[in-house]
Amino acid sequence: MNLPKQIYLSKVIVCFYFLFNLLSVQAQSKNSSEMVAEGIAKIKIRPDVAIFTLTVEKNDTIEKNVLKKLNEEIDYVVKSLYKIGFVNTSIKIADYNIESSTDYDNKIKRYTARNSLKLEFILNTKMIDALYKEIETAGLSDLDVSFETKISDSLEKATRLLLVRQAIKDAKVNAENIAIALNVKIIKVKQVLKYREGGLLSPPEIRQIQFTPPIVKEDAATSSITGFQDFEMEDIELEEKITLVYEISN
Repeated sequence: MNLPKQIYLSKVIVCFYFLFNLLSVQAQSKNSSEMVAEGIAKIKIRPDVAIFTLTVEKNDTIEKNVLKKLNEEIDYVVKSLYKIGFVNTSIKIADYNIESSTDYDNKIKRYTARNSLKLEFILNTKMIDALYKEIETAGLSDLDVSFETKISDSLEKATRLLLVRQAIKDAKVNAENIAIALNVKIIKVKQVLKYREGGLLSPPEIRQIQFTPPIVKEDAATSSITGFQDFEMEDIELEEKITLVYEISN
């Protein structure tokens, strides 16, 4: 069967075009490769949130009595916190439990009741001094106090966004230096990898802490009760790592 000359030429052109593209793709796949460059950014920032845990523990041989003792002392602690400006929304129950044990030698059953209150507020050294002073004045013998600091979610989010940008810039500089050293050409970024627990999701915004600063007397304002005003809080280091995968050619 003889095809018309125009149709025959068209098929030849199509076949040639297909063959040309196939050879171009094969040539490109042979000449192109990948290069990986990592960028790191670190920063130390001062924590902006103070966390106190106030724990009261009572013991008695009668369950009703131990609960009464615990509730009375916790009530006294809460009233002391009210004096320096805390409100209900900033005082949380971190732990509450009652345990019993038996002394088989003396045939006595003892009860232990424990309640822990957690305070979380914007870090303020005068506030910390006022809190410790109130605790000392109250003279609570069965009260344990622990203190720690952290970075608020909003501050950490803003800081990590900055670190990611810096880490990307660092990765780009490293990629350019590698390309120069290997005498290859960077074509484009193929993939971005972020190595940090939680992935690329941003942390939630911090809940607004309802807190009224305590009224500090003039003499108390000039002298530190606990030494918190004399020293800075230890900085916390944040780090971000970004890996860029580039397509390169010779």
